[in-house]
Amino acid sequence: MNLSMGSQVFENVEVPVLWGDRAIIEDSHGRLSVIALAGQSAQLEIVGNEPAPGVHFRPTTIGIVIIGSDRDLYSFDAANRTLSSISFGLPDIRFEPGALMIGTNRFSGNRISGFGVGIVVRTDGIAIGAPLPAGLAKLRF
Repeated sequence: MNLSMGSQVFENVEVPVLWGDRAIIEDSHGRLSVIALAGQSAQLEIVGNEPAPGVHFRPTTIGIVIIGSDRDLYSFDAANRTLSSISFGLPDIRFEPGALMIGTNRFSGNRISGFGVGIVVRTDGIAIGAPLPAGLAKLRF
């Protein structure tokens, strides 16, 4: 896939941003979508800044909380374009017009090409350019 997210350019990558086991993509209008890749098939959770049909969520004063089978997973604030982990132990990720903020790290103006994953966010760190982790569903368009 080839796309731009803010000032980041992703060329020939399968997943631009992987936040834990969630792929995050941005459409040409700047709306974010989140796809859970755990298991054999990908599951849409957020599409174009809105909860995907059939996903369990609850509204909050600043956005929505995505709910798993037995717990709150993460919150999404569409106005600030921010995902905040509730159960995953991951740093917050915020998509700004000119940068990608992951925790306290600011990424701006990067070109990432030819990797399974462009930017990987895990509980133990951040990587730029990595293979798609084993056991995750393939993201197909």
